[in-house]
Amino acid sequence: MTMDPRLQAFREAGERAVEFQLQYQQEDGSFIWDEQIRDAYHKQAYSWGISSHLPEAHRLLNWVRENTLQPDGSLRDYNGDVYKHSWFFQGCHRLGRFDLSYPVMAWLIRQQTACGGLPHFVGDEWLRTLPTAWTGVSAIYFGRLDVAEKAAGWCLRLLDQPDEGRFYFRTTLEGELATTETDEDAQYIDLEEMGQPYWEIGLPWMLMGRLYQVTGDRQWLDHANGFFELQLACAQDNFANVGSGKSSLAAVIHFLNTGDARARDGAISFGEFLLATQHPEGGWRGDNEPDTPLIYIDHAAEYNVWLQEISGLLGSLP
Repeated sequence: MTMDPRLQAFREAGERAVEFQLQYQQEDGSFIWDEQIRDAYHKQAYSWGISSHLPEAHRLLNWVRENTLQPDGSLRDYNGDVYKHSWFFQGCHRLGRFDLSYPVMAWLIRQQTACGGLPHFVGDEWLRTLPTAWTGVSAIYFGRLDVAEKAAGWCLRLLDQPDEGRFYFRTTLEGELATTETDEDAQYIDLEEMGQPYWEIGLPWMLMGRLYQVTGDRQWLDHANGFFELQLACAQDNFANVGSGKSSLAAVIHFLNTGDARARDGAISFGEFLLATQHPEGGWRGDNEPDTPLIYIDHAAEYNVWLQEISGLLGSLP
């Protein structure tokens, strides 16, 4: 079957992004091109593996095993960043590197609180959607549905929002929603403003869709629809922003689960946004982001994942 030209263009843009990243891999397999930046390799195994750059990915993982994996399953220099550990886990586990994925997942599971949420960094006083939902997806890969469903239960608390037009995405360690009434620094998505952190909606949406794929339980599809409607209620760049990538994969999963063309179109919109904004060397940078190599490299790793996932899943359909 011939691939849709748009989807083929997505694949090619992703490949340019990988070639850009690979310039920074060191002779020993590491991905530390700047001594001040020692934790930028969390997305590379997933990104390179999905693009069939397997020797490079395994060389990096060999280096991690020998140099940064700690006895408790955490990664040195990551300072307890749950979100980055979850990215790293998925890349390892997809490649069958169980020597790394098993200890890292054991560490991740220990970070889950009684209410199901996880902090962004170990020791934080708040639980957040970003690490909770992404770790929930990781737990599905690992076959720990109990962990994934517990994380999903925490995410579902966020569907009950007190302020119209806002999506608060942090809770206390006990699971109470943090709003501007309880925390002057409460974080939220303003549904009327552009340039919002849409991943805070996209990741729980993805988690619900993945749980439906695993269990076939209609409740997860209903919950996925709730997060999808939130995504649609956001500003006009909801699928065309540097923060829309995670929502794009959630959208493809939703389309596979439901056939809702709005979700498919959202994912394609994000791919087209990436085609229009990719820099010549292969990376990306948002208008308000620092003009530093780290930004271009990090986005190149992540956006290649979404481009390959979008083109692969949609390309499998008539």
